[in-house]
Amino acid sequence: MSQDIDKDRDVMIGLEIHVHLNTKEKLFCDCKVPTKESEVNSHICPRCTGQPGSKPMLTNKAALAKVIKIGLAVGASATKHTNFQRKHYTWPDMPTGFQRTCSGSGTKTTTVGGEFMGIRIEGNHLEENPAAWDPVTGELDYNRSGFPLAEFVTAPDFRSTSELRDWLKEFILVLKYLDCINVEYGIKSDVNVSVKESDFSRVEIKNVNSLTNIVAAADAEIIRQRELCSEGKPVLQETRRYNDELDETQFMRSKENAQDYRFTPEPDLPNLVVSDEMIEEIRATIPELPSAKREKYSKFDLKAEDIEVLVSELYLTEIFEHALDKKLNPREVGLFLRREIPRVLNYAKEDFSDLEKKDIKEEITKLIDLLGSDKIAYTTAQKTLEKLYAKKFDVEKYINDNNLIQVQDDSLIEDLVRKALSDNPKAVEDHKSGNTKSLNFIVGVVMRETKGTAKPQTVNKVLAEVVKEF
Repeated sequence: MSQDIDKDRDVMIGLEIHVHLNTKEKLFCDCKVPTKESEVNSHICPRCTGQPGSKPMLTNKAALAKVIKIGLAVGASATKHTNFQRKHYTWPDMPTGFQRTCSGSGTKTTTVGGEFMGIRIEGNHLEENPAAWDPVTGELDYNRSGFPLAEFVTAPDFRSTSELRDWLKEFILVLKYLDCINVEYGIKSDVNVSVKESDFSRVEIKNVNSLTNIVAAADAEIIRQRELCSEGKPVLQETRRYNDELDETQFMRSKENAQDYRFTPEPDLPNLVVSDEMIEEIRATIPELPSAKREKYSKFDLKAEDIEVLVSELYLTEIFEHALDKKLNPREVGLFLRREIPRVLNYAKEDFSDLEKKDIKEEITKLIDLLGSDKIAYTTAQKTLEKLYAKKFDVEKYINDNNLIQVQDDSLIEDLVRKALSDNPKAVEDHKSGNTKSLNFIVGVVMRETKGTAKPQTVNKVLAEVVKEF
């Protein structure tokens, strides 16, 4: 990674992010991509374990398309002619003794350039994942070997860990929108950190998992480097690891002893040729991204925090977009999705991943259809959602069978309002005396009479007119 020195900065942080791509098969074989719960070494074959005489299959086209898609989404250019290289090293997690990657001095990265939230992108390329190796026990799990990765390299443009946190949060969200990230495995990253006090002597922290740990590792390393400088000690250019239990970075190796990867062209794979047609087909699949949705949703009289919840949870975003397509009431639907679904999840002490497992998205969407078209009341939708979360059922049938369709007959509501006022003269007298809250009782009476199927706004409107006659 290049390091452009900006003397006006206090810190410089750059990332080499490895995105686990959400393909069905591995990169060079037809082994299915495992889950974290998969039995050790259960998703393997001679190809992904580097058995003698085995040759890679042609590159997984879905993985290539996803790497290009990520690049295009941040304004990069797709490389039309590139090739895999062998990146040599002898650690146990790579049984062939090399990693296949579209990087190194002998090739161009899969996409070139781009910028995201003011951070320059230096490259983005496709490569294979090593196996999982525990250096303490020596145990190896080859399930992950050959897992398709996109390595996304930024310039050292981050000026603070708060900026880093916000950027990573949005970048991961964009990856979800693009349908390019395996959310179970997420990302891992090498983090390059330097501080002004050392004249920006760079230290690399290897293989940090998760957004939280990436930010914490950068914070810990900034503190360490500044402490060294305050003691008059040099910050050596070296490679370190992050220990999340101790919240500190630890020495791995010096840069002077860093391994020479000896990049050579991969003879067992043909060059990758990407046509203009393929590039445009991929570009056409890029959806409306979070920044655009925030701007669109701001037109619907929703608070910024409500919009952020709708945008940040794809589950909610997709249902809300369905409601917009059907021209339903965006404010009422938006508030219901933003408030009621998180409320139910919080009560159950679960999250959106648990919600997805319940397979009730179609039923929630039907509930939203009924609410947004004023066929059911908000309170009815609330209670129905609670029941639906406990047990899946046919929402429309349930609403009809229990006579929960919202009262549309204003004359019926007027009759109920008149009766409630007649039966409760004290509420009327209190209202005349200036107690504006006294009529809330009348609204409650009407809502009980209609079993919650009257729209409160309609009841209030009718009540405001009818009470003048008493």
